[in-house]
Amino acid sequence: MKIEKIKVDEIIPYADNAKLHPERQIEQIRSSILEFGFNDPIAIDENNVVIEGNGRLMAIKDLGFKEVDCIRIEGLTEDQKRAYILVHN
Repeated sequence: MKIEKIKVDEIIPYADNAKLHPERQIEQIRSSILEFGFNDPIAIDENNVVIEGNGRLMAIKDLGFKEVDCIRIEGLTEDQKRAYILVHN
């Protein structure tokens, strides 16, 4: 597994995310990042679309991050991506 630094403005949230992220949850994620650091990379596909980590992306945008650690997952079909996204939400 390779971790890459990706510019935040190049990461695309997954539009059909099944999980909602209320403001209270994003605040908890922001607080966690501020206290413990960003220790859970966002998973993205080959097109920089989030596969796992939409809430973390929202929080780091709020915190003004310019780059973030990501894990790039490549080679999945669209059906496999949807399945992976559902399992990890």
